[in-house]
Amino acid sequence: MKKFLVFCFISVLFVSCSSNSESGGGDIILDPVFTVQTKSITSVGHISANAFGVISPSFVSSTSSYGICYGLTPNPTIVGNSVAGTNINPTTGGFSCLLSSLTQNTTYYARAYATNSEGTFYGIDYIFTTLNQLFVNGSALIDVDGNNYQTVVINGKQWMKGNLNVSKYRNGDIIPEVTDMTQWDAITTGAWCYYKNDTANGTIYGKLYNWYAINDPRGLAPLGWHIPTEPEWKSLTDFLGGPTLAGMKLRDIGDLWSTSSVMATNQAGFSALPAGYGYLTYNYTPADQVFNSLGDVAFWWSATSTSTNTAYSLNVNLNNSVTRSAILKKTALSVRCVKN
Repeated sequence: MKKFLVFCFISVLFVSCSSNSESGGGDIILDPVFTVQTKSITSVGHISANAFGVISPSFVSSTSSYGICYGLTPNPTIVGNSVAGTNINPTTGGFSCLLSSLTQNTTYYARAYATNSEGTFYGIDYIFTTLNQLFVNGSALIDVDGNNYQTVVINGKQWMKGNLNVSKYRNGDIIPEVTDMTQWDAITTGAWCYYKNDTANGTIYGKLYNWYAINDPRGLAPLGWHIPTEPEWKSLTDFLGGPTLAGMKLRDIGDLWSTSSVMATNQAGFSALPAGYGYLTYNYTPADQVFNSLGDVAFWWSATSTSTNTAYSLNVNLNNSVTRSAILKKTALSVRCVKN
């Protein structure tokens, strides 16, 4: 009987300490503590998706690499397509990876992986299918300053893919750059500024304009184009599923948004960037908050006035809600143009 009990104990000990690095279904258990799990695939668009994985927190420090591998057949490995993770949470072991440059309307298999001194181990496969894109590429556009813009056609309308960055009206007249807060508050003619008056922000996000520049008869938009009206913004939003869904399809999937690409698909090809805004109110508290929400909000003017002092605007925020609202005409906002 004693020999039998000893044999059973040794057998149980051997089984509990064994590792499994096979690539078949189910989360892989390396030992009673170390696991690699594929948690979910979210924000699936036409060329991108967000994939989430987790490894055992106590083994984070001993894991040399981790991420998501994906492909067109089951059980993808790091020999094929993979994205290395860089943002693991040391407390939970959770991480996310943006899968980009995918093909629209295509089924993919994806799973988490982790590599340590024992080898590379995998979680279960998750299957997802990318969506159809909601745009086609339009023709190139050049403004009076010589700036080039890509364009996209969404629901029959051709839109600029980037924010306007022009310093002149269509006839060549200069639009003044105004950097003084008191002067900006007092002006009722066209003006522009960079976010926080920093030229580097203009290179990425374009210029911010007051509404008086929008309404100037000399024309802010390039020849053959115009500033969208409030009904045109509404039509775009409705086509993309309404205020609660359109933002995800409008937002760029890059890392300029403060929550990176989580929940963004850019399915409409609009590539909205979070340029923030300036001079939204008359009273600034503290005074250095003249500019706000870079990385958090994309804001654009419409050509539709609502009163002597206000006009319609459209914005997309971090939770992907789209809001069309009337704000002060002196506010500094981005501009997108639509073809006539």
